Amino acid sequence: MFKKQKQLKTFLEYESGSSELFSRNSVVTIIRSMLEPVINQNTNSLIFTRLKNKEGLEGLIKRLEYCTNVEMVDTTVPNVLIKDDYIELEFIIFTSPRYNFALIFDYSNDTEKNYTKFYFLVNSRKVNDVYEILQSNLNTDYREKFYLHKPERRENELLNEALSSVLRKLNTQIEENNYKENDSFVIDLTDDVNVNEKIKESSHEIKNQLSILDVYTRLIEKQFGQNKNIDVIKKSLNLISLELNNLKNYENMEIKEVLIQDVIDDSIHLFDEVLKENNNSIKFNCVGYDIHCFVDENKLLSVINNIVKNANEACRNDVIEIDLSTEGKFCKIKISNHGAKIEENIQKKIFDKGFTTKNKGHGIGLFVCKNYIEQFRGTIVLLKSNDDETSFEIKLPMN
Repeated sequence: MFKKQKQLKTFLEYESGSSELFSRNSVVTIIRSMLEPVINQNTNSLIFTRLKNKEGLEGLIKRLEYCTNVEMVDTTVPNVLIKDDYIELEFIIFTSPRYNFALIFDYSNDTEKNYTKFYFLVNSRKVNDVYEILQSNLNTDYREKFYLHKPERRENELLNEALSSVLRKLNTQIEENNYKENDSFVIDLTDDVNVNEKIKESSHEIKNQLSILDVYTRLIEKQFGQNKNIDVIKKSLNLISLELNNLKNYENMEIKEVLIQDVIDDSIHLFDEVLKENNNSIKFNCVGYDIHCFVDENKLLSVINNIVKNANEACRNDVIEIDLSTEGKFCKIKISNHGAKIEENIQKKIFDKGFTTKNKGHGIGLFVCKNYIEQFRGTIVLLKSNDDETSFEIKLPMN
């Protein structure tokens, strides 16, 4: 019956066989679990996608684009579909010589777009039926490519029933964990002490960015029309916006694949004029090419800015060195200066919340840096501080 239908939504309604709704968190988890092996092995495959909301999947999709053996067809691109009958429907249809699967989900019945009816099919002949419905709505005929990748599989209803059972349990578990996180979040919001501390932390970061803006605003008044200065202000405004958002919702992470060299270049650009006030400069040494990590770009930039700012305040007539390298599966960013050393008896305290040696300091800067880097599953340490050199090292997992 479904072969006569031209809409995958109709197929979803007839074939899902369950009224249970899956949370968006569950759907994202399932998608990642199915596609991670494809990325890791660069599997020879063909993927048709319709993802109207890519939240939580941006990094995964970017990594798929780097896979030389994976061909992706994004049906949200104009003119790919003959007609857009799917409305809120989203899907991933995957085929390879080893296995295939179809995921179909529809958020149209949920006003918040957080819950969906979900259809899951793996290593089944019905994946071909799903594809044929899609092909009937495509402007380009992909049949030859699709069936070139098609695995030889017999129908296995028991396998799909077992997988469906596992996925339902996974959905329940993810939802339970989500409720726990939401409960603790509500408690934090009603705790005045936590609110004040968060405002204090964010205010410190805003103050750092405003000091940079002040310098460049004066420069623009003297050198009106130079685009590079305007770009610097825009970058600082983005960082300010990030911290203001933190005041509103306490957690504002945008994890994506980032070229680390670009983040360091942005920081160097930001401090071009600021460093001149102390007759300092920056030397950037990069060992390796195209070093990528999954981080929040603005937060990592804020960390580097904070350390460079501290280094600039600690020295005069100096060359601040930034060394970028790799070690196994990790990226290392080392930032060094040759100014006043950090006394040995306080070196273990510098990342503690509230600890400062500055007369007007709040002891927030390095504490926030450590918090950000740990959110990226990385580390930040003081490598050494003596009469010759003070060095910090940031270590981040690469792709």
